[in-house]
Amino acid sequence: MSVPASKKSNSAAKRRRSHIHVDPVNLGNCEKCKKPVRPHHACNSCGFYKGRDAIAQVAPKTHAHTHAAEETKTDA
Repeated sequence: MSVPASKKSNSAAKRRRSHIHVDPVNLGNCEKCKKPVRPHHACNSCGFYKGRDAIAQVAPKTHAHTHAAEETKTDA
């Protein structure tokens, strides 16, 4: 196994690491709801993409029954 002949200087190590970073995400605004959206992606909140509704939005499901933990909270 090879071993470095001498220690890498701080400047050499920092120069090597200068390209190790995370680029910021370029966000645009949705044409319909004006929320931030990634380029070439449908909007997460309304499903709008390229002038049409690309994803059908469904309402969250509600259930009619109650849980035992919920009953104790409302009784107190």
